[in-house]
Amino acid sequence: MDLIISFLGGGIIGAAIQWARTARSEKEKRHSEYIHEQLNKLYGPLFFLTTQNQELLNLCNKILGAYKKHFEGNKWSDDPDTRKTLKDESLSTIELSNEYVRQVVINNEKIVKLLQDSFAYIDVDDIEVIQEFIIDTIRMNKEVREERLKEIPFEIYQSLGNISYSRPYFLDRIKDQFLKKQAVLRKYH
Repeated sequence: MDLIISFLGGGIIGAAIQWARTARSEKEKRHSEYIHEQLNKLYGPLFFLTTQNQELLNLCNKILGAYKKHFEGNKWSDDPDTRKTLKDESLSTIELSNEYVRQVVINNEKIVKLLQDSFAYIDVDDIEVIQEFIIDTIRMNKEVREERLKEIPFEIYQSLGNISYSRPYFLDRIKDQFLKKQAVLRKYH
């Protein structure tokens, strides 16, 4: 009888250990699949667009820095042809920078749509930073693109605070989340 009890006890313990292993394995599999979906449906495309924005904004800063160095403070000839050439070059340089900013605006619209379509995949810790990005995008559309600033007193506008195309901590947060989620997936595979 003791032999039967110890045989059955060992079987029950073995089954319990196997059940615990299977349950843990299933939980890890579900977590891995969820992280994979987050990367494919949200954080991957977000990282792609935000890194483009970061590089485009860096390029704008380089252009404007080079513009300042080249055009400001130099003693140019008063010759009308020289003045016309400088004006044309100056406007072309500014327009190139503006074209890159327009691409950032297009990317921001894509980011907002992506966030709306994939909101279920947003990590709770990211909501505040993402909401601020969305508010900045809405404000940029209303206050700048639709030129609503012309309709309100400057002092009221100043009280609203600054608008940003892409705040550095938003860009950094998306990059950190993307890399963190990739690392989690590497752990599972």
